[in-house]
Amino acid sequence: MYAPFESFGAIQKELENRNIEILSSGFERIPQITKEVTAEQMADVEKLLEKIEEDDDVMNVYHTMQE
Repeated sequence: MYAPFESFGAIQKELENRNIEILSSGFERIPQITKEVTAEQMADVEKLLEKIEEDDDVMNVYHTMQE
């Protein structure tokens, strides 16, 4: 189920009121606008994303590329 960030608490409460078990929950950024890139550009960005994700201090990495 996806919903705006502002609705998270209300949705959680409603699910609990209906005795629906929540197995997991979290936040994910979904781009409103995406960017077309060439295969070469995508390869370069993916290399960069891999390096960023290797950093222990990085928890999540998001992008707006069309895949």
